[in-house]
Amino acid sequence: MIKTENLAQYLTRRGTDICADNGCTEDEHHCESYAYINDDMGLIDLCQSDYFQGSSGPYACIPLPWRGSYTELRREVGAQIDEYNEEE
Repeated sequence: MIKTENLAQYLTRRGTDICADNGCTEDEHHCESYAYINDDMGLIDLCQSDYFQGSSGPYACIPLPWRGSYTELRREVGAQIDEYNEEE
């Protein structure tokens, strides 16, 4: 399991690798890979949206590659979780 404080760095590294494997460029991003993160900042999955099997609780869908800090990631996950909870 990835330590929470290392999640942003991991998503930047893995997201860059996934995009490179799929031939994405700075101008043309077409792999549609995402990180799915729960409300405890736990990584649920890294995959294309078509392959995500869902989650029993609220989650955020973060496009890869991630280019921000852990604080920015936490803020984005929080905003998506809040939005998810408002819809319930």
